[in-house]
Amino acid sequence: MDQLGRKAMTLQGRKGELKVKRNEHGIPCIKADCFADMYFGLGWVHAYDRLVAMELTRLIAKGSAAEHLDAALLNLDITMRRYNLWGDSLSQAERLSGEAKELLEAYCAGVNMRLTSIKPPFEFKLIGYKPRPWTAADCIMMSKMIGIVDLTETQGWMERFIVQMLQKGIPLAQIRELFPYLTDDPGEDYLEIIRRVKLPEPMVPETVHWAAIPRLQCSNNWVVSGKKSASGRPILCGDPHLDTSRLPAIWQEVIMQAGDYYFAGATVPGTPGPALGRTRDLAWSPTYGNMDVIDYFIEDVKDGCYRKGDRWLPFKVREETIGVKKGRPVTVRYYENEHGVLEQEPLEDGYYLCFAWSAARDCGAETAEKMLEASRCTGVKEAMACFAALDFAAFNWVIADREGNIGYQMSGRAPVREAGCSGLLPLPGWDERSDWRGFHDRSKNPSIYNPPEQFIVTANQDLNRYGAINATNLAMAPYRTGRIAELLAARDDHSVESMKRMHYDLYSKQAEQFMAVLQPLLPDNEKGRLLREWDLCYDSDSLAATLFERIYREMGRIVFGELNFGAAVFEYLVTETILFHDYYWNYDRVMLSEDSAWFKGKKRQEIMAQAVKRGLAAEPNPYGSGRKIMLKNLFFGGRLPQFLGFDYGPVELAGGRATISISQIFKSAGREATFSPTYKFITDFQEEAIHSTMAGGPSDRRFSRWYTSGIKDWLAGNYRVLKPW
Repeated sequence: MDQLGRKAMTLQGRKGELKVKRNEHGIPCIKADCFADMYFGLGWVHAYDRLVAMELTRLIAKGSAAEHLDAALLNLDITMRRYNLWGDSLSQAERLSGEAKELLEAYCAGVNMRLTSIKPPFEFKLIGYKPRPWTAADCIMMSKMIGIVDLTETQGWMERFIVQMLQKGIPLAQIRELFPYLTDDPGEDYLEIIRRVKLPEPMVPETVHWAAIPRLQCSNNWVVSGKKSASGRPILCGDPHLDTSRLPAIWQEVIMQAGDYYFAGATVPGTPGPALGRTRDLAWSPTYGNMDVIDYFIEDVKDGCYRKGDRWLPFKVREETIGVKKGRPVTVRYYENEHGVLEQEPLEDGYYLCFAWSAARDCGAETAEKMLEASRCTGVKEAMACFAALDFAAFNWVIADREGNIGYQMSGRAPVREAGCSGLLPLPGWDERSDWRGFHDRSKNPSIYNPPEQFIVTANQDLNRYGAINATNLAMAPYRTGRIAELLAARDDHSVESMKRMHYDLYSKQAEQFMAVLQPLLPDNEKGRLLREWDLCYDSDSLAATLFERIYREMGRIVFGELNFGAAVFEYLVTETILFHDYYWNYDRVMLSEDSAWFKGKKRQEIMAQAVKRGLAAEPNPYGSGRKIMLKNLFFGGRLPQFLGFDYGPVELAGGRATISISQIFKSAGREATFSPTYKFITDFQEEAIHSTMAGGPSDRRFSRWYTSGIKDWLAGNYRVLKPW
């Protein structure tokens, strides 16, 4: 039975009493007299509603999943231990001081009060697991995991794919065309070394389904000043795109108050910092910033040592023992140097990749401090400085304040590389000139304050022009940005209602660009007419959207598959990895070019005509019929019969890869993976409220009425209004 209801409960906090209740939507509301007790209440609420999700994520982050969950997760543990999130988090927790330490400890005390006052959830009984107390180091580890899983990893996978392309004989000039920021000029001798590098096989799924953390693969956020709104006040919109195919929802929406301060918005269970939402004075929302915060170094390895100039130096060997459920523990050795950690154990001499991540070491305490500080800023300028200091990951923060200011700030710790280094090719580890020279001052990160356009949009696009460094070398497509900017510029009387319509907009700027080229090639028959008359919207019943998608797929198959990688490799990239789904703009630029080395001497018109013929060969189904997924329980992962109610669906993911309301569906290690808008919120500073909708409910308890509450409204575009208590 859910004891937390509409009637307020009184808890004893760190300094006094606080009250906790649910509102009519089941959203937890916390009211305290001070910040320490407010965060105590947040910890208690997170443990009350999301304890299983928090504990699963902690086990994943520590590399203990095979011991407690499933022996099949051993390879995942091996990878997570390589990142050593827990080791660095322990040392970072010791660096906390002042109010940040007090608030993190208060949050953890709230979690632990709930832990000790309840019987273990039945999921823990099934696996024989007893949670240990939550600590500040756990909170820091969770934030570091957000920074590495999928986000930074995806950049690394693409850089490793570049190595694979070189090893498979794709010419460097051709790869440069695919990656415009790849400006390096390596000699043939070094290219030959790259071709000889030992590459490990992929060890873990590209989307870690057991981890309940936000991985903002694609997201939108935007803000308009009062000069573009009907109210004369700023309006800010958040629209993070995450894995939709799981329950509970990744976010935990809350309303919390301390004295005359309030926050309404989304939090991440396991961490105390408010992630996105608003206070009385400030509103903010992030998207992934695509900053290149990793590099691969090539290490020349001999007899367990690595070369540095003319010297051979021993690796630092870190030995980890990983427990295995119903099996013997496994001992794994990690070889580390000043660059990072080898991708695999050097069992024989040769060239190996070494993974370097700017947030791997000495990172986390400042993030915790600045995130808590940012949520209490009263102005955009002040908040921009706090967000710039977040070193755990690259995010694009869009911000507005009560005084009418708007701003944008990229966070992240960008390494200082040698001049001429793009960050996309692996670096020679033996050459000291290739070593990182510390990190750029964060004032060089892209930022904007009160732009003349009176609005700001970020949608994972290239924002380097707003900074003093090229922070990004693998940006996502500009289509969503273009569509949002187009709609924002079109009127000066925006409102919450106009923003809701934008959240669910299904028009594709990608289709607009491709159809301009495809129009002359369409046949004069029913299918050709469907495409000619298409409004370029990905409506559920659209036959034309299905036909366009088939033609687009055939273009990719011809250009990158049949003419270059091979058809099987292309199909694997599209169906089994995230690389095409994240970085399809790189491929689009090639396909839209009038001439390209990837065409292998063929004319673009010839290739597109062939793609049109293939794409129109079969009868189309309504677009939405192929967009249905199940929302699966995080713990059971679809292994229980649907009638038991742990899974929800099927539901249709609206939109396409390039629409504002984005949806991507692919497989990862044989499992279905998705990303789409899981939480949408809007706030207009004319009122003390946010309007929101979310793909899930507050609770992770299957038999709570709040387990799947919200999903129907999320699908229908119905928003709730959240106000201070």
